[in-house]
Amino acid sequence: MNQKLRLATSHSLWFRILSLVTFTFIVQNCASSGFGTQGLLYENQRISLMETGNLATKEGFACAKSYLGLISIGDASVEGAQKQGNLKEITSIELETYNFLGIYAKLCTVTKGN
Repeated sequence: MNQKLRLATSHSLWFRILSLVTFTFIVQNCASSGFGTQGLLYENQRISLMETGNLATKEGFACAKSYLGLISIGDASVEGAQKQGNLKEITSIELETYNFLGIYAKLCTVTKGN
């Protein structure tokens, strides 16, 4: 009888571990910025995409947000960031990413120029 109980407990433990691992992989990127390194718990980084080397005097931001990977809103376009910063000439483009536990993610395009 003890052997059957141990076997059942062992199967139950393996099932729980497998379920937890599967759940982690499923929800890992519920809300993800999709760029750069992906942090399971937290992500906050800035990635440079383009630079001309010219001096910039202004900066513009355009952001998009995601909630649980289910709802995504916003405009993170280069044009939106250029308009927000009132830039006529773009000297650099960067991406800022933020992700917290896959619950909330934000991707911002940062344009610098004159």
